[in-house]
Amino acid sequence: METNNIISKNIKELRVKFAYTQEFIAEYLGITPAAVSQYENDARTIPESVVEKLALLYNIDAYDLYEENPEKQPLLSTFAFRAGELNASDMQTVSKFKKIIYNYINMSTALANE
Repeated sequence: METNNIISKNIKELRVKFAYTQEFIAEYLGITPAAVSQYENDARTIPESVVEKLALLYNIDAYDLYEENPEKQPLLSTFAFRAGELNASDMQTVSKFKKIIYNYINMSTALANE
């Protein structure tokens, strides 16, 4: 399966799993709902910046969106929120915080392995 097709399939499955609408995802990403639809239907190449933002939203590593077998995706629920609880702006703030946490964990792990 082609890489873009795998990502398209995964981002749609995750959006449905989290009960987010395409409109919510579009607002979170700062794009149109039509662009989200094109990404999900493999009609448009998904930029790496979008992959990274979606990975933060779904609390997974970006490379997990490239995983062909969705059962291998380690979908963590620590920061999982439903769209009805927070708006897109709130989710952008949460995503920035998650990025700080990921960076801290990665740095701590690297230092511990020295």
